[in-house]
Amino acid sequence: MLWLCTGAAPAQSSVCEPSAEVGQQIESASKGLASPTLTLEEVIEPLRDLRRRLPKDLFVHTRYQDAIKERGVEGHLKEMLDEYLALKNEHADDPFYLYLYGRALEGRSTPQAISAMEEVLRFDPNFALAHQALAEIYGSARFRDPKKEKSERAQFLAACSTSAIPSPPGALPPPGDLAQAENLVAQRNPNTDVPELVYQAMQRDAWRLQRIRPFDWYTVEEKKQVAREGQLKQWSAWSLLVRYYRNTDQQDKASPLLEEMQGRLDRIQTDPDPDLFWAAGATLTALYLEGNQLDSARETLKRMETVLVKQPDRKRSAELARLKAKLKGRAAKR
Repeated sequence: MLWLCTGAAPAQSSVCEPSAEVGQQIESASKGLASPTLTLEEVIEPLRDLRRRLPKDLFVHTRYQDAIKERGVEGHLKEMLDEYLALKNEHADDPFYLYLYGRALEGRSTPQAISAMEEVLRFDPNFALAHQALAEIYGSARFRDPKKEKSERAQFLAACSTSAIPSPPGALPPPGDLAQAENLVAQRNPNTDVPELVYQAMQRDAWRLQRIRPFDWYTVEEKKQVAREGQLKQWSAWSLLVRYYRNTDQQDKASPLLEEMQGRLDRIQTDPDPDLFWAAGATLTALYLEGNQLDSARETLKRMETVLVKQPDRKRSAELARLKAKLKGRAAKR
């Protein structure tokens, strides 16, 4: 039998879904989450208010937690975890608050979340949502355990046959997109939106990294890959800005940015990621050639050649040859 949370609610362990009335209130309080322009505080306050009015409704709490996990970063997540730890300590031996604390840990400190859910089930073996949480964890790529997932899924569905088990982690925000700015710069369009478009893309990449860092659903390698993609994107973004400023006769902005890029290249020459140094060097060389700064282009190519000698690569050798040919052609026109 599927129990719903009503004014005279059954034991929390029997709850599978919110009542229709509470579900509508949760949906209404969650509307702001769809807006990318609102801050977390702006979108979370209606859910906080609903939680104050319905402090013993499990699904109001879980939607509040999910909203913070969807939109928050490290500080927000820590604050939520501390909040539910305090509630658990205030209500010792109450599986309701122990479950909520364990759920707050899920994705942040998932092995501890597993322990908390197992403790909930020792208190109350019929606590359906604890079985759901364990099935979700054991079905994830990071903590996969097919045998345990099957067992927890079966126990959850025995109590909640029409309910679903989420597949974590949720989708990350998409990476920043420079396509529109690239088109405007290629057309030598003086549209003043170019810097804003570039900064928006860079902010989106920074936000994407902030969203993945606090969660242990993602491996260390996955986090490194997202960080690396963002670093590579930065060089493309900066080069677009330099070209835009040159196209619009804003040399007072192009030159300092180019100098900053050169400084960054100097700092990453010993970086363990040669791909990043190579991409940065090729980007800078292209900008120097476009600006007829041939001495700077020549010096950057020498540094790239040093890297290539240490780590031979056919594709990079071909790219270096093309850049050298461009330099020779530019020098011949002088």
